Amino acid sequence: MSNAKRKYAILVVDDDPKIRELVQAFFTLRSEEVTCVTAADVQQAGLKLSNQDFDMILIDNIMPVKTGIDYALFLRRSIKYARTPIILMSGALSQEDVFKAIEGGIKDILVKPFTLKQLSEKITPYIKKALMSDPG
Repeated sequence: MSNAKRKYAILVVDDDPKIRELVQAFFTLRSEEVTCVTAADVQQAGLKLSNQDFDMILIDNIMPVKTGIDYALFLRRSIKYARTPIILMSGALSQEDVFKAIEGGIKDILVKPFTLKQLSEKITPYIKKALMSDPG
């Protein structure tokens, strides 16, 4: 029997490699309790989601093929990810986008450009809650 604690798994979906690298580096350096996996688009995200379970999804809104909001709506229809916290990253959202995001079950919005402090403030409460409720 392993004594290793389960890590909180975050999937970051963004077509900007700098954002993916920044978020992944932040979580790698910040916490041994978090693992961060990245995807450049929703197709890659779909592959990652089919191969691993994630506790949270951070997704950019403006991407090729499908918006982050539309992908969140798609994920909400699956039993596996119906309750997973999804945080939308976006530089510009119309009022219609905000309503659609709420309808899609997006838990929070991280406005780009964001600081590491803002990233931490959005994500940390979810991690703490999950790790406190996980018996290990």
